[in-house]
Amino acid sequence: MRMRVSEQGDEVLIELLGVAGRHQEILQTLTDGHITLGGGPAPSGLAAADVSVRAGADEMHIRLKGRPGHHFEALSVYHYLRHMLIERNMASASAPGPIQGAQNNLATA
Repeated sequence: MRMRVSEQGDEVLIELLGVAGRHQEILQTLTDGHITLGGGPAPSGLAAADVSVRAGADEMHIRLKGRPGHHFEALSVYHYLRHMLIERNMASASAPGPIQGAQNNLATA
C-alpha cells in the first residue's frame, strides 16, 4: 500500500493506493476516535470534522477539514495511519500463528 498525507490550507489530504479491498478497514481506522485535533476543546477524532471520501477499486482519496477552531495536523494523521494500517499488519504477519507454533513444537518433540 502506498500512502501520501499532505496539508492544503486548512485541510489534510490522504491518498492511498493499492488498498486491495481494505476500504472498510481504512474507514474504521479513521473513525475510531484516536486521531486528535489541534485547537480548543472538542470531541476527538472525526466528530469535529468534515470528511470527503472518493474511492476506486484499489485507491482512496480522503479529505479531512476541521470545523471552525479545530484542525488536523498532517504529520499526526500520517503517523497514526502508518502505525494502524502498515506497521501493525507487518508485525502480525511476521509473528507465527498458534497452529504454526504448535506444529513446530510437535516436530521438535
